[in-house]
Amino acid sequence: MDYQHDPAYQVAVKYMDLAERTELEGGAVKYKVIGVKGDLTHSFKSLYRELVRMGLAPALRKESDGSLTLIVTKYSSGSNLALLIGLAAFTIVTVYVSGMALTGLPGGGSLTPLLYMVGLLGPLLIHEAGHWAFMRRFDVPRSPPYLIPAPPLQLGFLGTLGAVINMKWIPATADELALIGVAGPLAGFLAAIPLALLGLHMSALVPAAAVPPSSSLPAVPVIMDLLLAFIHTPSGYVVEMSPLSFAAYIVFFVTFLNLIPVGQLDGGHVLRAALGERGHMLISLVFVVTLLIAGLYLPTLGLFGIIALFLLLLTRGRHPGPAIETSRLSWSGMVAIIIYGILLALTLPIPA
Repeated sequence: MDYQHDPAYQVAVKYMDLAERTELEGGAVKYKVIGVKGDLTHSFKSLYRELVRMGLAPALRKESDGSLTLIVTKYSSGSNLALLIGLAAFTIVTVYVSGMALTGLPGGGSLTPLLYMVGLLGPLLIHEAGHWAFMRRFDVPRSPPYLIPAPPLQLGFLGTLGAVINMKWIPATADELALIGVAGPLAGFLAAIPLALLGLHMSALVPAAAVPPSSSLPAVPVIMDLLLAFIHTPSGYVVEMSPLSFAAYIVFFVTFLNLIPVGQLDGGHVLRAALGERGHMLISLVFVVTLLIAGLYLPTLGLFGIIALFLLLLTRGRHPGPAIETSRLSWSGMVAIIIYGILLALTLPIPA
């Protein structure tokens, strides 16, 4: 067969010996791998880098007979600049309007909407920047971060549903998948801590008896409870959050939501890299059931459980995993797992 006009083959044969070219639906091409030139992971990562820069997306799959198959398809490299700018502008407006609902909280004054907007959107964008930086490091094709608007606080929402980066193709290895998954939550979490501390120092102490039960927060993330130790609270008093600390409080909850190991949430990336397809699906189901049961005692956890259940049903619990199907974690991936566990524990909602 003549492969002269097959650019994917011309690149791939530098790293692998191929045979039996087969065209698949959607323009994808499959090759049987009959040999690898050097270490499999190193060779595939080099191949991955070259093909991605050509607008091609490779995956290495293991057949039932134990043989390896290289699949190459195309991915869309374009981004919608007008949509990016429009969503960003709309989100800034809805978040700013949400901040207006917090007027009257201590430490804000006329800057209340701006403090809420900076305290919320800042860590959320840094969260996405963490993902983006690692995707760039590993040559994973990606879009810019798109902010997602939502109805404002006055209508029971937060003004935003966060931000999202379209990962246009799966990372090459399990290590890369785990590191990309944990990089975002870690970056956003670290960015929110100084904002939370500053916001707590801008907060006020009020007599507990003067606070209506309906205005008390039912749950706080573990990290927020730990940071409150920096605020001396006399007996019989509670902290009335400033707009900045309230924004950080939301960021920690959003981080916990992203760490739930369901579908292609950040936690799903990490646990899929660590446990494989079956292990990921099992842990997803167990985690969702645990959240729903815990919701009987702490409704906030039940809300997270309902969201996770919806995502589980939407994705059927599936995750494509890394491009090298047989890839396993090395020490760098294990570090990502440890960081994931720490973040999950620190953002876990507990009774206030």
